Amino acid sequence: MLGQLMPILKSVLTNKTVIICTIIVFLYVDFVWFVARYRKKPRPVKTKRIASPAPAPDAENPPAEDGGGDAGGAE
Repeated sequence: MLGQLMPILKSVLTNKTVIICTIIVFLYVDFVWFVARYRKKPRPVKTKRIASPAPAPDAENPPAEDGGGDAGGAE
C-alpha cells in the first residue's frame, strides 16, 4: 500500500499548480499575520526650542550721523 502511495505523493507535490498555490497561501497567511500584529510606532515627541531673542541694538550708542565719510558735501 505504501509502495502505491509514494508515486502519487511525488507527482502531487511536484505539480506546478500545487507548488504555486502553496507559495501563494503561505504569503497570504504571512501578510494576514503581519496585519493582525501590526502596531503603529508612536511619533517621537518634538520639543520646541525656545529661540533666544536677537540681541537688541545698543540704545546707548546710536550710530553716528555726523556725515563722516564721502557722502558728499563741501570741503
